[in-house]
Amino acid sequence: MPRCPDTQWKTQRSANAGFVMPMVILLMVVVGLSMSFSLKRLSTQQLLVSRQVDSYYEHHSGRGLQEAIGAWLRQQNGRELEDVLELNTGKAMDITLADASVVSIYLFDAQGALLSDLSSVAVNQVDEVGRSLKNLSQMVGPREYGQLTRPFGPAAVSIHTTPEPVLRSISMAIAKNNGLRLADDIMLQRASGERMTRQLLVETATRAGVNSEQRAAVLRRFATDVQIWGVVVEVRGGRGLSNGRLLARYGGVTRIRSNTGRRSTSNAMEIGAFYTWKDLGINSQSIDPADLY
Repeated sequence: MPRCPDTQWKTQRSANAGFVMPMVILLMVVVGLSMSFSLKRLSTQQLLVSRQVDSYYEHHSGRGLQEAIGAWLRQQNGRELEDVLELNTGKAMDITLADASVVSIYLFDAQGALLSDLSSVAVNQVDEVGRSLKNLSQMVGPREYGQLTRPFGPAAVSIHTTPEPVLRSISMAIAKNNGLRLADDIMLQRASGERMTRQLLVETATRAGVNSEQRAAVLRRFATDVQIWGVVVEVRGGRGLSNGRLLARYGGVTRIRSNTGRRSTSNAMEIGAFYTWKDLGINSQSIDPADLY
């Protein structure tokens, strides 16, 4: 799996290796993916049939993987995702199918881009987000602007992975004259390797000279708890000439939310429906969040 750029991973827990997927969920994934792969081979037929097959494939593989990831999340007992994903690659798990092929699932922070759809933003925050978008459009060209924005998800961006142009555009919208210093201080704090918490973010903003109202805006615009995650699925052959060979790669963006407000702690995280789901091909050397939007 090519390393995803601008994505930071923490040390994987050894308990991950011993994970056993609940049989019902595993059966759903195996059946769903097996049916999807079989139907995919029919794509050489007429264009209409090909489109129907692709639609069925994307729907069922996406739903099956949603169930698989949801079951995996329920086994993590509230631990932070960054702490249970494989270091550097972000691998969550491998699933071996009946034909011995292996489905590998990777997760990475995909909340670094700036929300471009203001219709879902709270009325009292539209101005903040709008100014950030304007600043970004003045910093970068149209192509890069498209790569640094997303049409869905929360208005806050991940403080851990948001690219420097987005960080600066938001900081300047919030703190105006102190915006550049705020962005510089956040960049320095990120470079230290210490994961940013809300408290650390407040301390960093205070050192940058922002006032209390601006600090509140910093907490609104920068998220320390990531909800938008990229999902990449790689399928490798398990037998014969295809053994170990990459056969397919798919990916999408989903929302993983914490349920810490609920009474039960047995399911601390839950996965939502996929915002996007697409065929990424097998020739990509790296996967960027913008490829999945």
